[in-house]
Amino acid sequence: MSELVRPRRHHHTARPSGFMAWLRARRSELEYQAWVEEFTSQLRGVFREACQFTGLCHYISAAAGLTVRTPRVGNVVLGPPVSLTVELMPGQEPEDFRAPGQRIAHTLGGHGLRIERLSTRWLRLVLLDADPLGDPFPLPDVVVASGRESLLLGRGEDGTSLGHGIADAAHIAVQGQNGSGKSAFCYALLAQLAAADDVLIAGSDITGLLLGRAWGDTLHREWQTVGTRDLEAHALMLEALVAEMDRRLDTIPQRCDKVTATSATPTVLVVLEEFPGLLRAAASHPKPKSGKSLVERIVLAQLRLLSEGRKAAFRVLTLAQRFEATAVGGGYARDQFALRLSFRVPADSLVMLHGDEARPLGQEHAGAAPGIAYLSAPGRDCERIRVPYLGSYGEYCDRIARHGLTARVVDEEAAA
Repeated sequence: MSELVRPRRHHHTARPSGFMAWLRARRSELEYQAWVEEFTSQLRGVFREACQFTGLCHYISAAAGLTVRTPRVGNVVLGPPVSLTVELMPGQEPEDFRAPGQRIAHTLGGHGLRIERLSTRWLRLVLLDADPLGDPFPLPDVVVASGRESLLLGRGEDGTSLGHGIADAAHIAVQGQNGSGKSAFCYALLAQLAAADDVLIAGSDITGLLLGRAWGDTLHREWQTVGTRDLEAHALMLEALVAEMDRRLDTIPQRCDKVTATSATPTVLVVLEEFPGLLRAAASHPKPKSGKSLVERIVLAQLRLLSEGRKAAFRVLTLAQRFEATAVGGGYARDQFALRLSFRVPADSLVMLHGDEARPLGQEHAGAAPGIAYLSAPGRDCERIRVPYLGSYGEYCDRIARHGLTARVVDEEAAA
């Protein structure tokens, strides 16, 4: 099969004059149109072959033998980018094109495929000329005013932006090796939330960076514990959050089954930075003669926030280099995370968090560039994304200082 080359119209610098000039222009136009028809015909044929190879087809037995039916191609637009409308076969959905989309795109000479639903029977396939994950892209200097608004998570392989509202009922798990982009992603996430007056950013951070000095003058600080000097403080903070959760559950109005987040009762995002490290550090703490150990207290508080927090407007964001069950409080705890992102990790770690569906990508993702993550979420097929790049750690601190709500500002607004 010869390579598909998109026809390009020749632009004349001067307006044709005279019969011969008109004839040359007419001949050039006819040649271009013939080239377009040949390209379109080849594109349809290659697309049919790609659908047959990737299983997007029906095999029909007839007296003359086996017939292969593939989705019918309607209109072809040269672009750029090249796009084609496709009629779905009975039983097909647009999502059926997502998994083999990259293979089809490569066959057609592109880097990726964006899928757009046009109607119940038709969709548009847009052939992307460049790899949307190839280059980093900066995080715009924007913030959300409410946890109900969508945060920018990243850009998918089809070039579309992916968002997530922190008020949505989903705990978030993030894993990745050092230098893979895990912490930078969370910097971008929290920087977008800094100005939301119905979100409280709480939690535990033994590194002292994610919930570090940048939050010192904000109203969130009293609900945050950092460092390893006082491990007891981390357990006390998580237990205080559980107590607040219980208070909210006790005050849910009649005929309601959950708390509605407001500025007075905000969505609480409990950040657990390097949670396995916290458990390891707590394991060295002397066990009391009676009662629970420090590790048991921390794990129990985390389990309660994960299992009961949804109704009380609590969300948990846990970061770990590897999300194995023993490192994050058990398999039950890991199962509570609905939104999962994996930056560069070994193949078995990818499967551990995302399931067997991620196994074919394991070897490739083990060498992923910083900022490339594998994402799985409710209602979405697993996919690779490029997360936005905030910049230096100083930029993160500057954005928190610029947009973060301080206790003084909130008090003035309440008085007004």
